[in-house]
Amino acid sequence: MSAFKVLVGKRINGMLVGNDHWTLVVRDISGTHYRFDTENDCCNSVWFNHITGLNVLGEGNSFDILRGATVLSIESKDWEIINDHNEYECVEDCFVTIKTDRGYIDLEVRNSHNGYYGGRIRYNEDGGLSGIEDLRDLTEDF
Repeated sequence: MSAFKVLVGKRINGMLVGNDHWTLVVRDISGTHYRFDTENDCCNSVWFNHITGLNVLGEGNSFDILRGATVLSIESKDWEIINDHNEYECVEDCFVTIKTDRGYIDLEVRNSHNGYYGGRIRYNEDGGLSGIEDLRDLTEDF
């Protein structure tokens, strides 16, 4: 999950999710977007399952330039199988902690596959918001 290391040193003030939770976008105080896409295919589905700690981004208007938590470090924990009861379906979780000067944001990423695929998230260097369906600003943990 080293894809999130691009956020270290950035002052972030918002997170957005779209594409059925397959895409996470982090916005910094300058309005730059950092887009993270999960890699999915015919036998593999990866999505952002839970996000907690969004309160560290502050309160009020999500575009307020005075808000913003500075990202100090990223900690990733490897994929761990949480359900392997069926030879045709395997469910794994991976956790990423974004440490900021105001607290922690925790991401739980889930991967469901047939036992032969691993979960991946990639940083989309284009950072564009085009092609993201149902993009919404995250205002509370889920």
